[in-house]
Amino acid sequence: MLASFLPVLYPAILVAVALDAFIPPLPAEILTITAGAMSAHGDANLPLAWLAAFLGCWAGDLAVYLLFRRELTGLLVRWRWGRAVQRQLDAAIVRAGRSATDAALIAVRFLPGGRTASMAAAGLSGVPPRRVVLLDGVGSALWALWTVGLGFVTGSTADLPTWAGAALGSVIGLTSGALIAGVLAWRARHRRHDGVRPDADERDAEQR
Repeated sequence: MLASFLPVLYPAILVAVALDAFIPPLPAEILTITAGAMSAHGDANLPLAWLAAFLGCWAGDLAVYLLFRRELTGLLVRWRWGRAVQRQLDAAIVRAGRSATDAALIAVRFLPGGRTASMAAAGLSGVPPRRVVLLDGVGSALWALWTVGLGFVTGSTADLPTWAGAALGSVIGLTSGALIAGVLAWRARHRRHDGVRPDADERDAEQR
């Protein structure tokens, strides 16, 4: 049954992952994990699933970066759907912070809304395009490897059916991101309590 979706699976992954940069609640991660689980049962091609996830992540991130770098976000408020997207962008930035260090451009994407926040921060702070393209490419490749690979591993273990492997992988992936985000939020609150701004370390790293 799942094999009947193969003609649209890879384009759907690419489009969903790209849109997820603008609309963080979009469950693109679940789709990539499902593709990995399908590949474990021979219902999908693992390299193609990874490639679609990588290209979608890379393209969506760079679009967000250009949107903020060119200060085009004001265009979104002209339409109702644009205002909804703007609210999602703002919420993601608040949750994940505004760090634009090299490490953040690669690693923050593993947090809920992190892709959006890191690319927006890079655009607002004027990070050079070449640097963003390179670092985001590395981060996108790792993110695609993590999500598709997670689905493949969970789909391969314990003789689980495809849907169960995809569900298990999704729970692990989403829970991991939420736990990491919670730890970082806890650390940020303690830093504020101690009189240290949460982004002080990032600024020091940039100055070095």
